Amino acid sequence: MQKLTLRRIKSMIVKLAVPAWTNRETKMFYFNVENKDSFPLICVGRDSYLADGLITTGANFTFSEGYAVHNLHVGQFSSIGHCSNFTVGLGHNYFNLTTGVSELFKENIEPDYEGNYKEKGQILIQNDVWLGHNVTIMPGVIIHNGAVVAANSHVVKDVPPYALVGGNPAKIIKYRFSKEIIDKLLTIQWWNWSDDKIKENNEFFKSQDITAFCNKFYDEAVDNNKKIKDIQISRLDNTYLFFMDFTDPYGIWKRVIKEFVTKFKSKEDCLLILYIDKESSNNNVELTNSLHQFIHELSTSENFKCSINAYISAKENERSLFKNVDYFITNRSKYTILYSEYAYENNVKIISGVDIPIF
Repeated sequence: MQKLTLRRIKSMIVKLAVPAWTNRETKMFYFNVENKDSFPLICVGRDSYLADGLITTGANFTFSEGYAVHNLHVGQFSSIGHCSNFTVGLGHNYFNLTTGVSELFKENIEPDYEGNYKEKGQILIQNDVWLGHNVTIMPGVIIHNGAVVAANSHVVKDVPPYALVGGNPAKIIKYRFSKEIIDKLLTIQWWNWSDDKIKENNEFFKSQDITAFCNKFYDEAVDNNKKIKDIQISRLDNTYLFFMDFTDPYGIWKRVIKEFVTKFKSKEDCLLILYIDKESSNNNVELTNSLHQFIHELSTSENFKCSINAYISAKENERSLFKNVDYFITNRSKYTILYSEYAYENNVKIISGVDIPIF
């Protein structure tokens, strides 16, 4: 189990650092929580670094019914400068009469997530992203591939691929390259190459001749994409995809299914696809069987009209799944950034599975 340079310095602040040159593969970092299993707080991709920063989070790393929303993902080859601040799980319900916190308002100190309010706790920073000094990222934000965030910026909404943003709130200043070049880079996805392929083409990576790079690798990437096998699966007007996290610490699969049924059980046009990797299914037969039993028990409830399907397939078919769905529900898996790329390239809306509520 990998431990991060991570320590609580106040009841609501966690300090973190992943030095440059030290993170040669994607790693999950865990936070020790008193009287609980180590919590998967951060996932940092290959050759990304965080000079130093803070995760500002719920008081005493609050767990509600054994669950916490806190989650940060950083993709590959991303650079995060000093004094970065990631705000997770610190929302106030402004739909209520008051946004204040007091024992006078309610005897039960557990948070109330009814109505329009959602507690957001996940931040996704994709690949080849640069965050300057003293950047603050709010919960629920996705910073897409190749983006740059100027120093002292406050990011409150998603940042498009290869955009340069700055200010408070951060706004688009310009794009690093033309739309044609950006589209080609997103097709090439060099950050997903092997170490050997990057080394073989090292001369391109500190060159400003981006056109030459695209000219060499774009057609190859297009050809490779054409080789992706199409799969035929049943779908409805509103089809949701979730990758099962049976064996992950603090897995959320039961919450996802329960909340889906609660929200959509009377909707005939809503389908939840629960993807299980074939190898994982073979190695966890009892868990797979328990899933079917869990679904069956929920489906016997009155007025149950939505659909839930378990889909077992080989890992190489994962990318094709995104061509057949409308929504992708994230979890804490180390593959979350990769799956968020698949969602983006297929115009699939991303829903954070660690938020409360999810839907």
